[in-house]
Amino acid sequence: MLFSSYRVIVGIGLTLLLCACVVMPGNDHVKTDYNHSYDFSKIHKIAIQPIARDALATMMTSDEQIARINQALSAELRRRGFQMVTVNAEADIFLSWKFLPPEKDEVATFDPATQQITGGTLYVNMIDPIMLQSVWRASFHSNLRNQADTAEAAQYRQEAAQAILADFPPDPAG
Repeated sequence: MLFSSYRVIVGIGLTLLLCACVVMPGNDHVKTDYNHSYDFSKIHKIAIQPIARDALATMMTSDEQIARINQALSAELRRRGFQMVTVNAEADIFLSWKFLPPEKDEVATFDPATQQITGGTLYVNMIDPIMLQSVWRASFHSNLRNQADTAEAAQYRQEAAQAILADFPPDPAG
């Protein structure tokens, strides 16, 4: 029963994370960090890495949920002038992401009346393909609103992706 409940929580949370979060400019939902000595000017082609299904949260992630998150991140990167590639050998950098519901107190972040997660964190990493180390990372925490998969939800996904990638690549002067 516990596994089944957790599966529902994670499944709904992943779907809603980029579908129903409200992101407003200037909010504190996104935190970034990066390797200050890394040369980000050479990055033009990005390959999204497959989701590792080695943890309970990722094992329960549906292909549809993965596709929605990948699509939102890819669309924002393309809008910003990057080329998305499917072959790692062609990539200047790899993008990897993972969604984690809060571990401390799932009950506090789960609304049993609506059976929906009310929060979670999406981690996005840019990984150098030679060193195989993360050189840029964003974490995005959001409280979620109950929204159907509509044009409005698509707009929220776009805004979330914009917020997550707003500081990529980092300003070399910063």
